[in-house]
Amino acid sequence: MAHHDTPLRTRSTFCRICEAACSLQAEIGNHGQVVRLRPDRQHPVSQGFACAKGTRFVEVATHPDRLLYPLRRTPDGQYERTTWLAAMRLISERMRPILDRYGPHAIGIYFGNPLAFHTMGAITMLGFMRALGTRNVFTAGSQDCNNKFAGAQILHGSPLIHPIPDLAHTDFALMLGTNPAVSQSSFVHLEGGSTVFDQLRRRGARVVWVDPRRTESAQRWGDHLPLRPGTDVFLLLALLDELRDLYQPDPHTEGLATLLELAAQYPVEHAARLSGIEPDRIRELATTLRQVHRATFHMSVGVNQGPFGTLCYVILQALAHLTGNLDRQGGLLFHPLAVWLAKIGRHLGLSRSQPSSRIGSCNNVLMSLPAGIMADEILTPGAERIRALVVVSGNPLNSVPGGDRLRDAFRKLNCLVAVDLFQNTTGREADVLLPATSWLERWDVATTTVMFQQAPLIQYAGAIQPPPGEVRSETRILADLSRSLGRPLGHCRALAWLWGHAPWDAALTALSHLVSLPARLRFRGVQGLLAPSPNPGHYLGRGPCTPGHRIRFWHPDLEGERERLRTYSAPSLQTPPRQADTPIEVTLICRRRRLGHNSWLHGASPNGQAEDTAWFAPPDLADLGLPHGGMVRLQTASASLQIYAVPVEEVTAGVVVVPHGLPNANVNALIPSGVEMLEPLSGQHRLTGIPVRVSPLRPPSIT
Repeated sequence: MAHHDTPLRTRSTFCRICEAACSLQAEIGNHGQVVRLRPDRQHPVSQGFACAKGTRFVEVATHPDRLLYPLRRTPDGQYERTTWLAAMRLISERMRPILDRYGPHAIGIYFGNPLAFHTMGAITMLGFMRALGTRNVFTAGSQDCNNKFAGAQILHGSPLIHPIPDLAHTDFALMLGTNPAVSQSSFVHLEGGSTVFDQLRRRGARVVWVDPRRTESAQRWGDHLPLRPGTDVFLLLALLDELRDLYQPDPHTEGLATLLELAAQYPVEHAARLSGIEPDRIRELATTLRQVHRATFHMSVGVNQGPFGTLCYVILQALAHLTGNLDRQGGLLFHPLAVWLAKIGRHLGLSRSQPSSRIGSCNNVLMSLPAGIMADEILTPGAERIRALVVVSGNPLNSVPGGDRLRDAFRKLNCLVAVDLFQNTTGREADVLLPATSWLERWDVATTTVMFQQAPLIQYAGAIQPPPGEVRSETRILADLSRSLGRPLGHCRALAWLWGHAPWDAALTALSHLVSLPARLRFRGVQGLLAPSPNPGHYLGRGPCTPGHRIRFWHPDLEGERERLRTYSAPSLQTPPRQADTPIEVTLICRRRRLGHNSWLHGASPNGQAEDTAWFAPPDLADLGLPHGGMVRLQTASASLQIYAVPVEEVTAGVVVVPHGLPNANVNALIPSGVEMLEPLSGQHRLTGIPVRVSPLRPPSIT
């Protein structure tokens, strides 16, 4: 009898790589394994869009290098398979004496972006942090977005309230440091993905892309406004100054007059010298914002990673208010669920002042400290020096600048535990590796995404394939870790055991199906939970979690920015004539990639094309004697890096563009760590606008 494969079944799910949370259809094959992910064409949240990062995630979940069993480091530096019981016993033997002798701050925690999109994992991490009692919690946010959390705390009294650009109804969009043609922008959900900009252009609206290079988005959808890396703040201050006559006191806001006083010190001509933008172009942009009926604004990682990301976030929302586009259709909107979550967050302590760091007295943002001081917290002697570290869903050796020093610090720890899908760069230094589930193998609800979307639906999904090997969810791993360290969740061993071992996936999936009936009736069977939508005119005067519910465009915390602005030295893009084959000075910025994302996908490359390349303006490579490209050395005071350089017409002269965190060409190694590289308000590490020296590398001559 001929053998026939079981017909493919289809299950609904959604991607959990970024805020887009694109809706997917999973095709399930033999043994319940997902064989293919494709966009859900009928789903109202993402409207048939999904990027290649999501649709190709099956390759990640089934990769032959995936961790399937706990591993422990042997005395000779190799790794051997062990049991979960033995792994937990080893961690307890290494870490409990540290807790008992030095206290909770001697244990550090680092977790990466994936935990932000794992609801139960994030809740359990919060409980783990509290049970342990350590202030030394670090996240990927200080390399990515902590400035927005700090800015939201200033503006709205909570790090959880953020504006949503209403791109579907706007007449003009000002987009800074973002490139959605390649990668979904952060802190926003685009219904239909990047096609929202196609629709925007078709209805006659205009987009201006502010970026040091002419990105793929600028090439496809609008006008490009080039500027020196890291100088967005001066453009925004000049726009405020040009539009100051629109100012009117508003009982729903405070501090805008003070912000305008600061802007008066950066009129167009001064801002033009600092930013490299022609004065007439700044004035034309201000005139457009004055005259256009509806305008919206958005800034992303390219600004976040600069020297003034928090202040930029404040100014951008001040511009929206000054032009009448805050809490207005076609402008910036605020989600009612964000306000609700902010109120819950206040009870959880997310808006309260937290202990500052031992090194540098850095601010605590969203219950975490900047990862840029993690090496110092490990290496600097003292009673509360970090002596053990737990890393969950992250790869700080690739993601945090100063990797060589951080590696040296990790090797001085008494114990390093890594929880992840793979043994990444950090995992190769770990004493114990614990394998975690992927998002295909657990229940989840899109709580993070809903704060940035307009569709009235919260997505959820159950596990759509069984966990391979002996992998466990972060929920169980963290609960078991808390018990093994004698600091159980809720300070109760029975509760911690129940939390970690309860059949959450099955129970929450069943509950989600039950309460999703109204959504299935409204959206013709689509899986999800009904939710309110952001409505214009419903935020001002009632939404902010500040005294009097007023948006604060100025705060005493911002006073120190005056001096930092005054003494800032913008990088020069004017390159003097030089001889071929000699070193040149350029400014380093990063770029997004279509497939690579965080540490899980850093090895991805489209069509076999290498991504570990540096992009230069053709004249700069010609000056190096490499008009068609070649190997170069990038060098700073911290380190040097060899990488293949290619000429790209869209790159501004004096700039080099390299992806962030590549495993074989990690530009983060060129960027120093330490307090002096952190934005004081947020602890955000400066990762763009870094001066580097470039030298050509010649192949050895053949004799």
